[in-house]
Amino acid sequence: KKKQCHESFWERQHCFQIVERALPCLATITYLCANNQECYVEWISALKSHCVSQLSKAQSKVPRLRELRCLNLQILEAHRLPFKLVPHPYCVVSLNQVKVGKTRVKTAPDPVWEEEFVLDDVPPDVVTVTITVLSRGKRGKDSEVAELTVDLCSLKNGQETEEWFPLNGMTPMGEWGSIRLRIRYLDDLVMPCEEYSPLQQLLVESELNAVRALSEICHNDRIPLATSLLKVFRHEKRETELLRILCQAEVARENETSTLFRGASLATTLMDLYMRAECTLFLQSAVSDTVQRILDSKQSAELNPTKMDVNDDACSNAEFLLMILDQVTQSIFTSPDACPRTVRYICNCLQKAVVAKWPSPSERLVRTRVVSGFIFLRLLCPALLNPRQFGLVNETPHQMATRSLIMVAKCLQNLANLVEFGGKEPYMEVVNPFILKNKERMIVFLDQLSSVTDPNPPPGCMQEQSSSSTLSSSDAGRELATLHHICVSYLPELQAMSKTNNALKKLVTVTEMLSKHKLKYREMIS
Repeated sequence: KKKQCHESFWERQHCFQIVERALPCLATITYLCANNQECYVEWISALKSHCVSQLSKAQSKVPRLRELRCLNLQILEAHRLPFKLVPHPYCVVSLNQVKVGKTRVKTAPDPVWEEEFVLDDVPPDVVTVTITVLSRGKRGKDSEVAELTVDLCSLKNGQETEEWFPLNGMTPMGEWGSIRLRIRYLDDLVMPCEEYSPLQQLLVESELNAVRALSEICHNDRIPLATSLLKVFRHEKRETELLRILCQAEVARENETSTLFRGASLATTLMDLYMRAECTLFLQSAVSDTVQRILDSKQSAELNPTKMDVNDDACSNAEFLLMILDQVTQSIFTSPDACPRTVRYICNCLQKAVVAKWPSPSERLVRTRVVSGFIFLRLLCPALLNPRQFGLVNETPHQMATRSLIMVAKCLQNLANLVEFGGKEPYMEVVNPFILKNKERMIVFLDQLSSVTDPNPPPGCMQEQSSSSTLSSSDAGRELATLHHICVSYLPELQAMSKTNNALKKLVTVTEMLSKHKLKYREMIS
């Protein structure tokens, strides 16, 4: 059997595993790592035909039917772990007892992980997900101390559940504490791609009525909705339009400049996903050297006295931080051309939208802040805080480097907001001259970055290489199946909205029609 392997397991991307099961209790596992996403997809496709047992019941009866099995697991925190037995806990995630991912090491008794595992190709034979709590030992001798197994069939299909689960100790003793998980498991039927054609047409129509309606009601399903929509629109080469229209709609809805794009919405989620997929070269150009310099340095940039090491010298730390800040701003401010043209175009549209809505001179900085909110607060700063997740480094930074990166991100965030540090954090005031010195440069940089008025490159220029590979029809079917499932989940709300919005009547009709078709397919395979 071929199985996904989360990048956290080996701290490397594009890993997968082959599980050869001679007996139910005996398996040989081989881990493999592809060089890149394209290579990974090729390997998976090539192996699929050899994994006979992975043909689901549906496929064996109707070859063009597939089952969609996605597990989204968030390990949030644990409570009251026995500190003496598990001082440095981390979790390993297993499907049917085969390990697929792991969290970072934290400190007991109440560790907070807040780590997400998205496994979007769960084999049909997988019936359980197990979270094992291990204690990081000296010289790599880690010990399993407690676990929790969840039967996938016990979860409500497609619905997110969040709860505390009691942990069972490996040794029979008293309390082992509990762990808080957020889980969504979707087991659905993917019909042949052409079945979803009416839904696809409705979603991509020029006014985006259906998408806007879904954005208003699908708050709990915002991430799967955004992920699938983005893939479908990219398949149609219309992702720029999707992002532009939803961002402009959000500007139109908002009354306060201070809260603009600060909350989580479909527009911000789409932008997060899109920038993360497209801005790798920009991130490398803007912050990669800084991250590496911090990782290689023996010097801390910590300014918070409560977080400083005993041997830390506040002056040396401040000096190092200011040096790093000068370097990183120089690197960022000279990188606007590395930012993808489409992202720059959307920033341009955002600037125009906010200036039209808030033309008064007192609001003149809103055009800067609307762009910095995306480029800094949602891209550059998160990349500094999680360089491994953004593909800038292969391993999780050590503790001192992590704290230094937090300090750099914190300072850049204030600079991006064009505000100095106040009295609440007196130890940060040493950074204020740096912020004052660079405010104007920040405004100029963001205007320069947003100066692209056409998403298409000028004649004679090479088309930018998009990091998205085009969707095959089976992948498009899969994304449309997810979108149909979301429409079904929110059908009562859509029906209510359709009473006052004629454009949604079609969406309701198509959703119901596809459900009937799916029922027929289910009858064919039952």
